[in-house]
Amino acid sequence: MSVEVKEVKQTRFQKLKKKVKISKITKSDSKKGQKDAEKINKHQLDHYAFEDALDGLHIDGLPSLDESIKEAKIALDLFLQNKFAASLDSLVPWSHVSTYHALGKGTMLFMQALLTMEAKEIEKAAEALRQAVDVCQRKRKKHTVSKMIRRPDYNLYTEEEVHAELCYAECLLLTAVLTFVEDQSLVNFVRGSLRIRTCYHSYKECMHILETRRWGNELRKKHFESGVRMGVGAFNLMISQLPTKVLKLLEFIGFSGNRQLGLKELDEGYAMKESLRSPLCALILVTFHTLVTYIFGCGDGDIDASEIIVNDMLVRYPEAALFIFLSGRIKQLRGQIDDAITTYQHSINVQQEWKQFHYLCYWELLWCNCFKCDWAEAAKCSDILRNECKWSPAIYTYVHASILYMMMEEGHPELRDTITELMAKVPSLKQRLAGKSIPLEKYVVRKSNKFAAQGGRLIVPALELLYIWNSFPMIAKSRELTENILCRVNNVFSHLEDAKDIENRPLDDYCLILLLRGVCYTSLNRHMQAEDCFREIISCEKRVKEDIYLIPFTMTELALIKMKTSDGAEAKELLEPARHNYRGYPLETILHFRVHSILRQLRAKGHVIPTPSPKLTPLHSPDPSPNRGGDIPEFPYLKESPTLPSKRLLHPPSDLGSCVSLP
Repeated sequence: MSVEVKEVKQTRFQKLKKKVKISKITKSDSKKGQKDAEKINKHQLDHYAFEDALDGLHIDGLPSLDESIKEAKIALDLFLQNKFAASLDSLVPWSHVSTYHALGKGTMLFMQALLTMEAKEIEKAAEALRQAVDVCQRKRKKHTVSKMIRRPDYNLYTEEEVHAELCYAECLLLTAVLTFVEDQSLVNFVRGSLRIRTCYHSYKECMHILETRRWGNELRKKHFESGVRMGVGAFNLMISQLPTKVLKLLEFIGFSGNRQLGLKELDEGYAMKESLRSPLCALILVTFHTLVTYIFGCGDGDIDASEIIVNDMLVRYPEAALFIFLSGRIKQLRGQIDDAITTYQHSINVQQEWKQFHYLCYWELLWCNCFKCDWAEAAKCSDILRNECKWSPAIYTYVHASILYMMMEEGHPELRDTITELMAKVPSLKQRLAGKSIPLEKYVVRKSNKFAAQGGRLIVPALELLYIWNSFPMIAKSRELTENILCRVNNVFSHLEDAKDIENRPLDDYCLILLLRGVCYTSLNRHMQAEDCFREIISCEKRVKEDIYLIPFTMTELALIKMKTSDGAEAKELLEPARHNYRGYPLETILHFRVHSILRQLRAKGHVIPTPSPKLTPLHSPDPSPNRGGDIPEFPYLKESPTLPSKRLLHPPSDLGSCVSLP
């Protein structure tokens, strides 16, 4: 614990002890009551403070709103300096009575639970978040019948009440996410979804408060505003990234998302450098650009903007393991693979307190070494993940077996028994979420079964994983890496080239090699050769028996070429059958994310494509606010705070359209 936090807590504890003793003695009419009051120990003191907080009484020793925010900011600084235990210790003492202490403690334990995926850590985080929600509920404005009929006057809210509303929304979102992890049943999935909707409404309430309330303290307003912008921005980014068919359902029940609006809101929140949530806005922005757009899209994130943010955060927190990791990710996206490997190693070495952070680095190190076809180094990383990380044992085991398979093919036949044993384990390691299998796990189970059915044979399984994980946009930044992979693909292609001439023979392996070959040609800007590969795959559609995903993914790759060559009409024609004509294959969800990303880019280039109509507000909903009815006007767009100096946005709102209009 830092000296500053320790001194504040000691002073406050002495005040609280004196206050409680006096109040209890005054309330005691009998000698026995007075004698009992004088024997208050530390545990009883905490109990009395808790009871007084429940009754809404003010106790001088409890942290004020300003003190709570200040101590939460100190805890966040400690966290970003890799002092995780000290950060958590500074929040625990007042987490049962202070909204920001409770939120901070719950967030820390939430992150630890997701990193470890251990039942005891998940249970501990769930309890902390339940306590945080309870604390926020007690601090929020109590709703009466009259307020359910007409819009409330937010000027009658205290500043503690409006901050409690914001903390309540954040706690609900974390609780909802943890609900999906805690118990992977359909009932819990529905429960978590309802919590997200309640959180969504609570952020709407916070938007109303920010727009209509008269603020007496500008710094408190900035802390509140950065939180609102963070929540609104994150919701817009999350929803805008979803496939069209999901968006239609979400809009029907009241959700909507606008990507540019979300980026602008997070930019504004990050620009409030003195606010509590500025580093969190930075983290969300960079994670979206460098990870989300590649995993759930076609890699159209803003890497330049991400680099500016990460460099700024590393000036403020030079040893922050998380931002060092993101710096490595940016180098990886730029094709600077050796520099990325060095940076990931630095992120691992800079802290040993939370080793779970290391798994993020090992995962990326694995792929960086695969880009270089350095299978031995990649296998070291995959083996660590397989043995230590609990996120997805099935995926880690299959990835490790696939890398060993590449080593076996290149001169290590002694690995065959190990590979066979690993592949046999994969189906038993599959997990379920909300009663359903995880799409990527379904894929690795099918591939491991195919390995067994074919007598221990697969075709370049690690290179296939590179494609599925959308790694070729990164590999394309280095001609040397691309040509190295293409050489290996061509060697296999030469052995399969005659397969299409054998009547009734399945062409799954042949089409897979053609797909990888075409993607390599695309990376080298040899579009004519790439197009020839893709069209040949489509012509062989009826002879693809198991790996059905090859056909729609090929159409998507061909559509990307057409988009690059300004043929938007044909790109759209290819995407329609890709997303509508194929059902039930394991990678269908990933394809729909990629198609959605391409359609968004086509719209940005001026191609009109029917989509769910965007709403004019960042968080549109038929129900204007939580727990209230009545007709309330739509929200105006969040205006820039008049107290903030003008600034250059990293993501100028070039395509917000009517979203930026104000009454």
